[in-house]
Amino acid sequence: MAVIATSSSLGLAARLAKTLSQDMILIEEKSFPDGERYVRVPQRIEGEAVLVHSTHPPQDERLIQLLLAIDAVKNAGASKVIVVVPYLAYARQDKRFMEGEPISVGVVLRSLQAVGADAFIAVDVHNPSSLDEWLKIPHLNVLPAAQLAEYFKGVLRHPLVLAPDRGALHRAQAVAEVLGASYDYLEKRRDRTTGEPSLLPKSIEVEGNDVLIVDDIISTGGTLVLAAKSMLRSGARRVYAACTHAILASGALDKLYSAGVSEVVATDTVPSPVSKVSVAERLAAAITSLL
Repeated sequence: MAVIATSSSLGLAARLAKTLSQDMILIEEKSFPDGERYVRVPQRIEGEAVLVHSTHPPQDERLIQLLLAIDAVKNAGASKVIVVVPYLAYARQDKRFMEGEPISVGVVLRSLQAVGADAFIAVDVHNPSSLDEWLKIPHLNVLPAAQLAEYFKGVLRHPLVLAPDRGALHRAQAVAEVLGASYDYLEKRRDRTTGEPSLLPKSIEVEGNDVLIVDDIISTGGTLVLAAKSMLRSGARRVYAACTHAILASGALDKLYSAGVSEVVATDTVPSPVSKVSVAERLAAAITSLL
């Protein structure tokens, strides 16, 4: 089996290849003068191949790279291509919110399948049911909650794990179970006198606790900034943030630390300064199950 990597996931791909006891083949890449992309698999592939490529910003460019890479791997002789996309772009547009919109995640997934993917693995997709809805090939959604929780073992005192909204409560619950902690989700409130907004747990007090907020993506960090400030005002001892995908757009990391967050931790699905937890072992187990 060959583990084939593009430049978008080199650290994770190398860790994955090591976990699988396989060598890593690096795809050759360049841009033509007009901006079009070029990729090439530098050797023939015998048997099955695992192609690792994350689609973090610039998403459009990385999606084109991925489509070209799948075709290139297939034509290099691979009998089966397992496409591993640690961060799946456009996953949040999973329904038509207004008439005339595309369902973007469906467009992306159908394109990967059409160009030659034989199986598909992603990490913590925003809405996992999207994979079932749009893919006809074998597919898996890897969840790294346990790995994130292990990072915080021994770090938190009187831990309380929170989700940013009710829909993400399952992530908080999974982390809390590993830590032996209470969990809840945040809801927006307004001060009756000043009208100032805050984000606080639905039913649990935060005073004296180390609070860990868990989400799938940190993009601009706006929700987490408001939540951190609110909980510190309410007596939280410290506030931490953990996510699977650290996109960190628009100066998000600086905003989070300025708001009083003690530490931000993410997985290595997206290369970032806070990617301290690897999903390589989880991905290796998923790949093995599909072989």
